[in-house]
Amino acid sequence: MKKVKAEKITMKKKTLALILTLCMAVSAVVSVTVAGAAGGLQEIKAYLNSDITLKLDGEAQVLTDANGVRTYPITYDSTTYLPVRSIAGLLGVDVGWDQATQSVLLGKQPSGIDLIDTYKAYYFSRDVGQVQSAEKRTEDISGVSCDHWIWVYFNGPTDRSVSFNIQGKHDTLTFSYYADCDTTLTVLGDNDTVLGEFSITGAKVAQTVTIPLFKTNELKFHMVRTGNGNNLRIFDAYLDAEE
Repeated sequence: MKKVKAEKITMKKKTLALILTLCMAVSAVVSVTVAGAAGGLQEIKAYLNSDITLKLDGEAQVLTDANGVRTYPITYDSTTYLPVRSIAGLLGVDVGWDQATQSVLLGKQPSGIDLIDTYKAYYFSRDVGQVQSAEKRTEDISGVSCDHWIWVYFNGPTDRSVSFNIQGKHDTLTFSYYADCDTTLTVLGDNDTVLGEFSITGAKVAQTVTIPLFKTNELKFHMVRTGNGNNLRIFDAYLDAEE
């Protein structure tokens, strides 16, 4: 049986994951008033702070926007905020904006066939389930707001599994996983061929991996808890588009 190791997240992405409070653009000393502001908008007074120097790997950096115009950190309520587009440029990470969902998009965006929303699992062991976006539920998973995912709850016996029939149409699967407990996650194909096996460290930031499928019909996630904790999540699972 062939095992495939998880792809390592690059140091650039790890660094970016630590920058959790960023703003999209900086242009002047800010006193924002939005007529008819609704939802999450709130009026604030903040200041551009040109006294702050940003260093990357020990070297001072000049922050610029997509047009090459210099940008600066913002100081608000004793907290410093950095322009996300400028930081992403320094780290070599793609950044975008989804107007429909009001979302900042960092890194490579998933593409292909959404496993969890497209295929309904035909087998669940105890304490395993599938949430699809049509259910209009959300959950924060390792800092990511998700509206569809596979959930696993460990209580009692430590083995859990969930199986899909993906009809032999796909060559690769990319997905993210997170657990609050040490867990071994094995992905199996036809005849229980091991497609990927991952040792998860509990409460570590979510990891994203890509594995080959070799046109398998059967796709099975098998989880074994090896440490204290109860929960595991699989999300952002995308199969390559059919040719």
